[in-house]
Amino acid sequence: YSPPPPPDDAPSTYCDFCLAGAGEKGKSGRREELISCSDCGRSGHPSCLQFNITMTTRVKLYRWQCIECKTCMACGTSENDDQLLFCDDCDRGFHMYCLIPRLSEPPEGSWSCQQCVAENLLLCA
Repeated sequence: YSPPPPPDDAPSTYCDFCLAGAGEKGKSGRREELISCSDCGRSGHPSCLQFNITMTTRVKLYRWQCIECKTCMACGTSENDDQLLFCDDCDRGFHMYCLIPRLSEPPEGSWSCQQCVAENLLLCA
């Protein structure tokens, strides 16, 4: 008997960027666990994904999607990907036209979604 192969969307056991395995050294030069896409299973070390500690912590709290699978958290589609903004604190995606208030163009500098703004305010209180 041989066990069935893992499903196509099973998390990858190596980093899709540096090709090192889970628990091996990533771009940071230190051992890191992998973060995996909940849709396709692609994985990456936080440093290879350019995630800081805050983002690394937050992406573990929801069904994170890689850039290839990213959908808008408000409407659930990946249409008009040129209109998607990515939160600099949690990496969730949102269409500019799904935000309240809507944005007509991307903001300059960093941008945080309403959920992260609220969480950051709670942390500062």
